[in-house]
Amino acid sequence: GIQLDRPCGALVAHGLDAGILINVAADNVVRLLPPLIMTDEEVAHMVTTVCALIEAFCSSG
Repeated sequence: GIQLDRPCGALVAHGLDAGILINVAADNVVRLLPPLIMTDEEVAHMVTTVCALIEAFCSSG
């Protein structure tokens, strides 16, 4: 998972809007739920999208 410095439940809805399935564990840990079979392009899209989601979330205060 990816540990953040504050509760991050709002990221679940933003992830779904972006086509990325995530959930939150322990209130401040984002858990990724990728498919078991992914192309290199899908992995790159997931990483880019998740990074952008987290950056936007962290910069929102």
